Amino acid sequence: MTKQWCYSFDDKNFANGTYDTKKACLEAARKDGHTKRQVGMSDVKHAYLAQCETPPNERMFPDADFILEYMADQAGLMAWGAENDYPDVTQQQEDDLTIQLHELLSNWCKKYGVSPSFFMVYKSIKYDLSSLKPIMTNKGAKKNED
Repeated sequence: MTKQWCYSFDDKNFANGTYDTKKACLEAARKDGHTKRQVGMSDVKHAYLAQCETPPNERMFPDADFILEYMADQAGLMAWGAENDYPDVTQQQEDDLTIQLHELLSNWCKKYGVSPSFFMVYKSIKYDLSSLKPIMTNKGAKKNED
């Protein structure tokens, strides 16, 4: 997936939307910070910018080992010790089940429009909202190119 940009005022809550460019993200943070100051919510002088991306559904799909373990647990509940012998599958069969599970879940997600409504945030950098420049820290601001 294409990486985008997001911002936060506390370096924790990046729930202010995503932007295609760093410039658009900085401008939105500046505008949002100005609005917060006008209504007296806070004295926002800086924001944290980070690249982000929505993970693909496949990152959340279980592999066969998860399903096979569940099946074994269920067998053990039905008959003492049955979990040791059930299901008895080869590595090739387990790999095939993983492929089939992922295909099934992928098709199901596409059919019903299931997709993550969240995004993963990568290393953030603190920016001054007046100058729109990175704020140097003790370690120095890292260069973060578009």
